[in-house]
Amino acid sequence: MKKPSYEKLQKKLHIFKLMAQVFLIPEKIYGPQEELALRSIRSSINREISELKVKMRSIEINEREWIQLALEGEDAEAAKNFLNYKYGSIYGLNELRQGLTCKGKLIEPTKFGYGVYVDIGLLYNNKDAFIPLYMLRKQLLNNIQKSLRKIIDNFALIENFPLELKIMNVNLETHNIEAKLSENQVSIFKKWINSSLDRIIICGSTRQQARKAIIKSGHLQDILSIERLGLLEQAVVCKYDTEAPGIISEIGKFLPRVPMKAFLPKRIRSFIS
Repeated sequence: MKKPSYEKLQKKLHIFKLMAQVFLIPEKIYGPQEELALRSIRSSINREISELKVKMRSIEINEREWIQLALEGEDAEAAKNFLNYKYGSIYGLNELRQGLTCKGKLIEPTKFGYGVYVDIGLLYNNKDAFIPLYMLRKQLLNNIQKSLRKIIDNFALIENFPLELKIMNVNLETHNIEAKLSENQVSIFKKWINSSLDRIIICGSTRQQARKAIIKSGHLQDILSIERLGLLEQAVVCKYDTEAPGIISEIGKFLPRVPMKAFLPKRIRSFIS
């Protein structure tokens, strides 16, 4: 049987895109709770677009773990705009410009010593936004000269930590993208530090599963709340005088292979001063 040519496949893909709204939302699905997370986001999106004349044609995970949706129907474009408003948008390289705010996930934070890379969903050229070390020092440490590894350790910046960025510069020839943390993201870190409450950063678990693990460990009474940072990223807020490292050792066995890190305001204040 003769296989269709590349041109015919591209034509079919173009026709499909005309019939349906195909786009990414800035949420990744990864790790041991992948299937649970996919069911959860599918259910949530179906509820959110239930009053529109639109149908979810497919929901998939692309090669970089981002969620890709295909919607069809009379209100497909309206549904896409609504979901982009709620979850945020993923932009193409040519859409990036200085001052644009976008969302991404931290990747391999300890691999380099001169800055960190954030995956912002640029599928076709696999390029990531880069936050240089000098900018992290400026935004998080008031220009105090600390190593990148110590910044990552103190601010609990583990793999897939969700970050909101502001684009500083885009080179369309080299595809290099330089960014910094958004004002909102910096404010979140400052709020956490000033609260004096330990937090447990979890990357790879739904909020529901994180709560179940806390209950099973017998530490629900030590937890104030669970802040949703993303679909699979949570910040568990400990009560005053409850130490996050001790809680991590207890709930870790109920969330196997799920990375966790303690965000300790007292230690960070000492680190910055």
